[in-house]
Amino acid sequence: MMNPNLPVGGYQKTERLVYFARMCSKARLMLRGVLPEPYHAYIGTGFDGRCCRFLRVEYGDVQRLVVEGRSDAEILDWCYQNGRRPNDEEVFIWNLFMEKRGWRDDDSDYVQREKDALGLGSREEIQTLFDLYDFDEGRRS
Repeated sequence: MMNPNLPVGGYQKTERLVYFARMCSKARLMLRGVLPEPYHAYIGTGFDGRCCRFLRVEYGDVQRLVVEGRSDAEILDWCYQNGRRPNDEEVFIWNLFMEKRGWRDDDSDYVQREKDALGLGSREEIQTLFDLYDFDEGRRS
């Protein structure tokens, strides 16, 4: 059973974008006071910050919209109206970049260290950060 205090996976899309749902999910869990402490260091930074920069919005605005009770789709629509709406090619590139992060790039060593720490060091099917999230958070075994 999924832990309701963990965010949704990175592969989950809001409209066409991967990761956006995870960013909003973490913000909601943080607001409820149930997001596990190890995630706190990455709120608004890391992939959250990268996603906000891609959409040209501030993370604080995403948090505010979460506090207001807006859905992921409503928040993304706000981002499109107040930041930018990426075209199909930009979304395609964003999704591929995010889905492959940690595979044969400068995060590869980090993924391996985390796999080792979780006792998953020999699991070859865990190649990306999104894969790591899914295994670590119980979406895959």
